Amino acid sequence: GDIAGRDINNVYHNYQPITWYQRKFQSLAAEIENDHRYDKTIEDLEYFETVLDGRKGLQNKLKDGGHSDLDISTALRQKQKFAKKQEKYKYYESAQWINSHLFADILMRFNDYVKPLIEANEAKNIIMSSVFKNVINPIVQKLNVEGANDDYLCYDAEDVLGMVYYLTGRCHINWKDYDNV
Repeated sequence: GDIAGRDINNVYHNYQPITWYQRKFQSLAAEIENDHRYDKTIEDLEYFETVLDGRKGLQNKLKDGGHSDLDISTALRQKQKFAKKQEKYKYYESAQWINSHLFADILMRFNDYVKPLIEANEAKNIIMSSVFKNVINPIVQKLNVEGANDDYLCYDAEDVLGMVYYLTGRCHINWKDYDNV
């Protein structure tokens, strides 16, 4: 028959599974193209949108962390750039899932690599170098692979840094060790 003599294993050997992010980016495209809106916020995203305990806003936290007025002004623009994209796609469930997973990854990376430097009172340039090396760049690399076919969110390094500042404004990230003040 037709199958006799074929190397069936070769068909399966070249199979590349679709990752979770790739599935979500595909779902997002379908949701947008079919105007399938979701009128709730998923719980995972609600967590990151919730302002945790703390009275200091983004500007004060960055000032406390040694950022200049120019740095703070740039950070506010980057946060706003991301927030506009988040607002534009907030009614698409897949976008919510993508953002919540990116927020989780950013927060874990920040806590693992940057927070210890802050607690050790390292210089701002060392801290920011770690932010780019250990938080921004790996996330952008992930998005370049996982979201290679994404035509909607199109997150770049500035958006990812905007997400860091978004989390800062929501008190999930601190730029100063407030326990040792």
